[in-house]
Amino acid sequence: MRFRAETPPSHRRPGNPAGRYAWLLFGSAAALAFAGTRPWIRVQFERLFGDLHGPPGWQSQAGFTCFCSSLLIAIMAMAETSNTTTQRAVRPASLLLAVLSALALAYEWHQGPGMLRGVSARWTWAFWLAAATMPALVAACGLRSAGLRRSP
Repeated sequence: MRFRAETPPSHRRPGNPAGRYAWLLFGSAAALAFAGTRPWIRVQFERLFGDLHGPPGWQSQAGFTCFCSSLLIAIMAMAETSNTTTQRAVRPASLLLAVLSALALAYEWHQGPGMLRGVSARWTWAFWLAAATMPALVAACGLRSAGLRRSP
């Protein structure tokens, strides 16, 4: 005995496409925040000058921007509800923060690692992790924002 009739397949609403990108957003934001806590530069020639690392990434301008923006984007995504008003406020703001962080990181990469204690430096794995996860964060925010525009 059925209490409710099943809706025909033509009337079923597909799942929220923006919800699928939430895991990409949270994963890339967590990886970016983790990368900001690790040193972004190290001495280029370890055999000559020893294994020296620079300060954590969040102590640079781009690192602090990426670290704080990724945490803020994750917090805003967690605070988002199914209400359209909150989605219209959170998703474009997340995209704006992600794009500004990507620009700051691109500028940092363009400037190069510079010097560390008077010796030429190179990027560490943490910087490359941040550089690899930043496009994923921008894509997740962009896809979530585009999903908002497509929904009625």
